[in-house]
Order: sequence, then C-alpha cells, then structure tokens
Amino acid sequence: MDAEIKKTKQERPIGLPTRLFATKKKMDDYKAADMRCGDLTQYCLQEYYQLNDISKNINPFTHPNRDESARILFDEFRLLSDSFSFVGPYKTLIRSLIDHMQTNTGETFTDKLMNEALAEHSSMVDSLNKINKAMIKLIDWDEEIYPRKNFFGLEDAVMKSVLPKFNKKADRFNGLTISIHDTWSTQITLESLEIAGDRYKAKLHYRIQDHFGLDDADIKDWLYKQFRIFRIWFTLQRWEGYGFKPFITEMNATMTIEGGRFDKI
Repeated sequence: MDAEIKKTKQERPIGLPTRLFATKKKMDDYKAADMRCGDLTQYCLQEYYQLNDISKNINPFTHPNRDESARILFDEFRLLSDSFSFVGPYKTLIRSLIDHMQTNTGETFTDKLMNEALAEHSSMVDSLNKINKAMIKLIDWDEEIYPRKNFFGLEDAVMKSVLPKFNKKADRFNGLTISIHDTWSTQITLESLEIAGDRYKAKLHYRIQDHFGLDDADIKDWLYKQFRIFRIWFTLQRWEGYGFKPFITEMNATMTIEGGRFDKI
C-alpha cells in the first residue's frame, strides 16, 4: 500500500498552465538604461558623446522652434529607417514604432505584424525543438501524463536553447533588426498538454518584450555612431530639449508542438 501511495505521489501530472521559463531581466522594466529620456544637456551630447553632426537638415540646438525642429528630425528619422527596412511584410514596422515615439505617450507598443514576425521567425525553432525532445523523453506514456517531478526537464530544455531574437542576415533589411534586434525579457508558458496513446500535443505561449530606446552603450558603439539615424534617435530621446519617451514593445505568440513516443530524438 505504501509503495502504491508513493508511486501515485510521484506521478502527479504537471499543473497547467505553468511557466516553463522566465529571463532574469523582468517584464515592464522602466528603470532600464535604455528607458531614460530628457536627461542630457546640449553640452553633454556635444562634448561627451561627440554628437555634433546630428541632422543634415537642421541644427537642433540652434533651431528657433523646438516643436518644428522635432518634426523635422522625426521625418528624417523615418526616411533613414527605410534603408534598414525595405523588403518583406514587416518593413512598415519601424515607421510605426517611430510614429509611436513621436506621440510621446511612452505606452507599450503591440502590433499584429510584430506577433506574426515572432511566430514565423526561424529563431523560434531551437527552443521548440528542445522542448519537444524533453516532452518525448519525460512523458509517462503508460500513465499518459507529464509527471510534475519532471518539470525541471522542460525548464532545462529551454535554458539550453537559443531564445528568439531578430539578428539574422535577412532581418537587417526586412525591418526586424532595426525595430527589435535582440530582446529584453522572455517568458514561456505551457498552456495545454494532451496525451493520448503514443502521441502528445502541447501549446506554448511566448511573451517577449524589448525596449524601443537607446542607452549609452548603443551610442558609444563605433558602428552605431556612424549612422545618422542613431544620432537623431539618441538626441530626440535623451536631450533635455526634447525628451521623447522610449517605450516597451511586446510580442506574443502561441505555438503548437506535437510528437510521439517512438519519435527519434
């Protein structure tokens, strides 16, 4: 009897939904370095960051009308972004992000295109494949459950995977690198799990956030600094004369994976 009770306890199924993974960097982190705005003087921008050649159209520090100069810079910002975003279905994303920054609300940005970009991106494959292999290996196929005691097998699978990011060669031209590039915070949740016979099907929800903002390391990077678009962006965000708010971008995608007891892994 004791052995049967012990076995029952060990074979309790995993609770659903359950979070499999969360990065150390938190969601909704408004204290991150790239979320600062309006914190730098003209002297600091010109002397410390060496931002003297900002716009080809105006000198933002001497233009007599601050609102008009900001509009000119945002128009130039949008025009320059086209060089990084001119092919594919996501090429309009960066202009939408710039438009959102210009509204200066600081509200979180979500977009159907961004969600689709996440769901369809090749960088999703690694984590999905590793979770699938862990499922096949650790499901109790006789009991048709995923045992709670094996939870860390799924967590470990994600830890050993490459998390989604937008740094492929094609992303440099389709708008995803300039819009998102790397990501700040990721959460992966197992929403549902069906096991029948020798097959299983699971739904995984990916919630990913990034920040549409620049920090000191970005503008000090030699490569970034060569491009006028980043000098304009940094000035609009960080100069005390403008102080346009950076904001959080959020992507969500629900992915289905399935496999079988005798699949090769």
